[in-house]
Amino acid sequence: MSQVASRTVFRMSEPAFARALATEIAPDRPDPIRLVDDAVRSVLADIRGAGRRRPPADGSQPFTDRLLGVRQVELMPAGTRTVRIATGTVVTPLARDLLKRRGIEIRLGGLGEARRLARGEWAFAIGEESGMLQALRRGLLEDPGEWLELGPALDDVGGWLLETAGRGALWITGEGARTVWRACRLPGIRAAIGAEPSDVHRAVKGLGMNLMVVEPAGKSIALIRQLAAAFRRSGAPTAPEGLDEEDRR
Repeated sequence: MSQVASRTVFRMSEPAFARALATEIAPDRPDPIRLVDDAVRSVLADIRGAGRRRPPADGSQPFTDRLLGVRQVELMPAGTRTVRIATGTVVTPLARDLLKRRGIEIRLGGLGEARRLARGEWAFAIGEESGMLQALRRGLLEDPGEWLELGPALDDVGGWLLETAGRGALWITGEGARTVWRACRLPGIRAAIGAEPSDVHRAVKGLGMNLMVVEPAGKSIALIRQLAAAFRRSGAPTAPEGLDEEDRR
């Protein structure tokens, strides 16, 4: 027997080596790659579940793509009663059957209307006057995203938000905490303070924030515009699924 083979046989006779070898070839050992894959899938499922949203209060769901198939119908939030599509949108026969089984009515409208509903309507109110905020006002009014200016009073902002679903408002004031507290006392208003884009993202996903309150002290125009863009990025504000009626109040 060669010297190399002798050393191999000797090592295999060692208890530690034998245990390690048995572990490597054990047929019932869990596959570590599969375990990691299962864990990742579980986390992604939780994230997707947390991000599900309710349709607007009237149960309508805008659809802006050109082809409505079964997959798109399956992704519609629970409680959807109507889907608004543009003239020319193709609805596959299987999707039409699934919509019928779920009791979802198809309504035709202009593509512009469907896109507007999906994007939401947006307004802002500025409760302080300064040169910087005047420049911010001009920038928002000239923004192609179409901002409407409201008076800096809860009656004005709250009344506009509650007039119809899918609206969001930016309120700039030096009394952020007090403004949020007063606004959240109105049923249907989900207000939060936006200080960093990450705050805005969490408030939109977790609360369905429809009123973002920003304190201008220490913030540049660029940062406030960045907060506004983060607020609008998710489309029309809607309360997330799982936020019950009592929580919304």
